[in-house]
Amino acid sequence: MAYTTQSAIGIDFDGGTESTPSQAPGTRMTGTDSSTWLYITAGSAVAQYDVVTVTEGFSGVPCTKALIDDGHIIGIAPEAISSGEYGWVQLTGVCTLNVLASAAADAVLYSSATAGSLDDASTSQTAVNGLCLTTARGGTAGSAPGLATWPKSAAI
Repeated sequence: MAYTTQSAIGIDFDGGTESTPSQAPGTRMTGTDSSTWLYITAGSAVAQYDVVTVTEGFSGVPCTKALIDDGHIIGIAPEAISSGEYGWVQLTGVCTLNVLASAAADAVLYSSATAGSLDDASTSQTAVNGLCLTTARGGTAGSAPGLATWPKSAAI
C-alpha cells in the first residue's frame, strides 16, 4: 500500500471513494515506491484495477481505444470508484492493472474491446507506452502486477 510522502493530511490512495471531495480534482501527490497519484471524479463506474482515461476536466472512465486515441491521461484505479464519486488513480510506480487472458509480462500493452482492460494483442488496437506487466496473467482475464511510468497513447 502506497502512502503520500508530501505534507498532506487525510490522503489515502487506496482507501476507497468519497462522495464529497477532500482535494480539488486534478491534485497530484507523490507517494512511496516512486508512485505518483492524480485525484479524479469518476465519470462512470470504475472497477478496481481498471486502466482509466482522464479528461482535461479530471473526469475518469474505464479506458477504451477511442479514449486512448484521444490522448487523455492514463492511470490505474487501485480501488473501485462509483460514478460521480472521487478517488485516486496511479500514474507512476508499482501497480496492479486489469488485463485480458494470457497477457505476457514485459510485452507492449494495447487497448482492448473490454473497457478498463489492456491486452498484449495488437489487432486493431492502440499501444499504451509506459505501462507493462511484471508478471504474466494466466488463462483468464483479471488483474496482474505491473509498472507504470507515465502511461500515454502511442497514437499521439
